[in-house]
Formats: sequence, C-alpha cells, structure tokens
Amino acid sequence: MKIRIYLIWLLMAILQISCNSDYLDTVPTDKLSDQVIFTSVEGAQTVLDGISRTMRAAGQYHDQFGVKTIDLAMDMMSEDIALSAFHWFGADYQFANHMANLPRTLYTWSLYYTIIYNASTVIANTGQIESGSAAQKNNLKAQAYTLRAYAYFQLVQLYQFTYKGNENALAVPVYTENDLKGAGDHAKGNEGGLSGKPRATVAGVYSRITADLDEAARLFSESALPRRHISDVTLQVAKGLRARVALVMNDWEKAASMAGEARQGYTLMTPAQYSLGFDNATKQNWMWGLVVNDEQSTTFGSWVSHMDWSIGGYCGFGLSRKSWSLSLYNRMDDRDIRKKLVDITQYDPSTTKNWIVPNKFSAGKGKQFSADLVMMRPEEMILIEAEAKARLNRTDEARALLKQLRDQRYETPVMITSSGNDLIEEILLERRIELWGEGFAALDLKRLKRGIDRNNSNHLPLVAREMSVSASDNRWNYKIPQAEIDANPQINAEHQNP
Repeated sequence: MKIRIYLIWLLMAILQISCNSDYLDTVPTDKLSDQVIFTSVEGAQTVLDGISRTMRAAGQYHDQFGVKTIDLAMDMMSEDIALSAFHWFGADYQFANHMANLPRTLYTWSLYYTIIYNASTVIANTGQIESGSAAQKNNLKAQAYTLRAYAYFQLVQLYQFTYKGNENALAVPVYTENDLKGAGDHAKGNEGGLSGKPRATVAGVYSRITADLDEAARLFSESALPRRHISDVTLQVAKGLRARVALVMNDWEKAASMAGEARQGYTLMTPAQYSLGFDNATKQNWMWGLVVNDEQSTTFGSWVSHMDWSIGGYCGFGLSRKSWSLSLYNRMDDRDIRKKLVDITQYDPSTTKNWIVPNKFSAGKGKQFSADLVMMRPEEMILIEAEAKARLNRTDEARALLKQLRDQRYETPVMITSSGNDLIEEILLERRIELWGEGFAALDLKRLKRGIDRNNSNHLPLVAREMSVSASDNRWNYKIPQAEIDANPQINAEHQNP
C-alpha cells in the first residue's frame, strides 16, 4: 500500500493556511473544531472567509500567491504576453512548468483541493447548525457549492484537454461532502480519512461542476440575502461561472442565457473606469474580486508585483517585465482607448528591448502592493453571450452585444457588419484585448483547440524558447503531481498524463 504522506501534508497545509488567516482562528479540519465552528452561522462563515483568504495567500515562493498565480501562468502560455528575461514565470512561458515533480503542479493541485475540501466541509456540516435562519444556511451552502465548482473547473481545464472531444479522457479525482468522514485524523497522523480516489473522466468532473453550480443558484435564489462585500460569491457569480462552463462545453444556449442573467444589474466600465488601474474594487465595476489590504499584501510575491510596471516589484524593477504583444497591438483599432493604454515608445526592435508597456494594471495610482484582484467582470459575460449567439447564428444579437462593449471602448461609435465565422473571430479578438492579463488566454486556446505562434511579434526566441506550440502538444496539460501518485493508491504511473 502506498504511503499517505501527501494527504497528510495537504491537510497540514490546510491547517496552516487556515490558522494564518485573518478571518479564521479555528482549524476547520479538526473534528472538535468542527463541532465548535458549525454551532453558528457566523462560525460557518469563517470557513468560507478562510477559503477567500487562501485564494489570495502567499505560498513558499514568490510565484505562489493564490489563484491569480495560476491565472498568470496561463496567460504566460499564450501569444499575448512577451517576457523580457527568464525569471519567475519564465518556465511557464517556455512550456516547461508542467512536470510532475515541479512546484507549479503540486502547488496548483494543493491550492484547489484545499478550496474543495473546506467548501465540502461547509456543505457537509451546515445542516447541524442550530441557530440562524433557513435563508442564512442556504446562503452558506450556496457559497460553498460555488467555490467548489470554481476549483473543480480550474483543475479539469489544467490537467486535461478541453471538454469537447475529450469527454472520456482522465481528468482529476472528485471528492464531495460524502468523502470527508474522519479526514481530520490525517492531520494527527492516525489511520482513516481520505484514502484517495481515481481520476474521474472529464465528463464526470463537468457533471459535478454543473450540478454544484445549479444547486448553488437554487440555494442563492431561495435565500436572497444581501452581499457583505465583493469577495463573497453570489447568485450572479454562480451564473457567471455556469456561463464559463457552458462555453467550454459548447452548450451555446446555456452559455448565452447564463451570461445574460449573470450581468443583470451591472453596467460596463466606462472609459474613465477602465483607465483607473484595475487595482481597487470600490472604483471599478467588478462582479467578483478578492480584496487585499495592507496587512494582507504579499508585496514582491504577489500578482501585482509580476504584472504592474508602475510599482517597484519584479515587473517594475525590470527583473521580469511582462509586455503587451506587438502582434496583438497591431490588430487594435486606433480609436480604441485600450490601445492608448499601451505604451509602445519604449519598444526598440533593433535591440532586445521588447518592452511594450501595458498600463491596464497600474496600482501605482492607488493601492500599490495592496491591489485588489479581479475575478469576474460584466464585460466577460457580454463577450460570452456574444460568442454563444454568434455560434447560434443569432447574428444581429451578437453584433449588438459586441457593439455595446465597443461603444464603451472606442472614441467614436463603430459599425459591426461581419457575420458567420468572421464575427466569431472578431469577438474572440475582443476577448483577448478586453480580458488581457486576467487569466483567460491559454484556457481560451485550449477550448478552441488552437496552438500559438509567437513569431513576427516582440517575443524574444532566447527567452521564449518555444515560439510555436501546436494545439495537441501535451505540454498544455499539467502532469499529476508525483506526490499525489506516491500517496494515492488509486492513481499510479500508468494513469499519468503523457
């Protein structure tokens, strides 16, 4: 029998993260603590707040700072960000950070399964709360279902190819609230608890995701409680995630309807809002964001340190500058205010100075290293709805949606006349421009089954190493961490990704 070292390590990591949380002082994975925490609605909410804290907490290295770590790693595996020198995230840029024995794959696996474990704990134990209203309990479970679905959705996209055509391929194990009995014993070094599950199929994981999100939407609708702050997931966020999932599954009707419902009550960012620096959730119209304060800032080991040229982090100091893609810049309309936020004056093609400065993320205008982290915006939803309707040949509706966004991004109104595949391509280009740096680039390439071509742009071959990667290249998928294979008797070497 395999040694369960990894499961013990994972649970200890959960304990450490939870204990360090500014929200959570009681360990949620200990049996006695469960009895204390789940005696009140407030106690259960601390577990959910602990998950939110975990999602933006620093790890062991300066390229580990919660879920935005993975978002940035995915953007580096695209054409849209050019790196100036090999440094943090250089291995992601070179398609060399997917191996089983590397920190990236283990950190990713541990992070999302920590979210899943603690969300499942809330789902399993909320029923025992004696105080509080039914609406409050429904809201707790709805948040937990949403967060668990989010984590599984990230995992299934990272550890296997896209849904369509790969439904029967092996993805990741699925654990639910029914799998948690005795799990806390691992933290004490005792027997029992999580014994490991085999890799579920892609279709199986998506079935869990859609069921969780549908249940979350039902519970949110029944509870109808006001939101405390933007870090909380809501009915709108659950529907937004459901739209993302449907888009990957090519369920165009569902993607369009969920995206339309998700953005109800939200307006698109004005040009002035878009230009503020994407650092402060109170000043920009996000649907979901992770709020950071000065005490929680992870300074150099943070997303903003790696992406923002306006502060003295890894990017600002020039150690690991992330530039806007020249090829993408050249495809932007001169009337586009987003193009005016890209500074090409420092680019010198006669040298290796490949700097094209993106001023979209500019915390130097406000929150500095305490920049808030964007997770979902209404602009993404309008783009999902537009793409889905274009694929359904509802051309006029798709054009109107694209125009609605462009009217907030262009200095003068524009006409959209394309149709069919040309319209779809126009919407996909709009996604790349509007959502640049927010973690969608490589995942979009995977769902569209497209490779990359970094030639004829500002990518430096000596830094990028890989100037073109085909859509079928196995390096798009993370390998299952070796620690998981060593610990889980249900996953062996023959189950590893190629």
